[in-house]
Amino acid sequence: MVKKTLILLILLVSCSEGQITVDESPKILDSEEALNLIFNSYKNFSSNPEKAVDTIWGFAHEDNKEITGPKERFSQMLLSEPYDSIIDLKEYSYEVTYENETNVHYEVKVLAKTNSYFVITWVFEKTECPDLKEECWLTIAVTAPSYFESGI
Repeated sequence: MVKKTLILLILLVSCSEGQITVDESPKILDSEEALNLIFNSYKNFSSNPEKAVDTIWGFAHEDNKEITGPKERFSQMLLSEPYDSIIDLKEYSYEVTYENETNVHYEVKVLAKTNSYFVITWVFEKTECPDLKEECWLTIAVTAPSYFESGI
């Protein structure tokens, strides 16, 4: 009985849509699910930096990877200004500011670990994912943070 339960559990975990593990390419997710995975990785960055970088890198468009890569360089970039402002964020909220069949722009409000608030625009494009051989949502642009006058 234990053996059957274990096999069933492994099958359920491995077959569930939306699961992303370290060094795995994005599965078929909508742009909102991708955004939440990315931002939860930023939120919990210090608890597992390697996994966070793998997730964020996994959702980067190939053109972005060419500019910011390889992954080790990208990881160092995340730890430098202004990119480090989002690491270990406390909270975030978002709304769609533009959407069509192949692009979605999110305005993301972030409460940073320093208790300052800022807004960034995160842009996804639905594009062919080489590992999946079908379309998925990948990051094509992120704006610099725009800070509010006061935080908490």
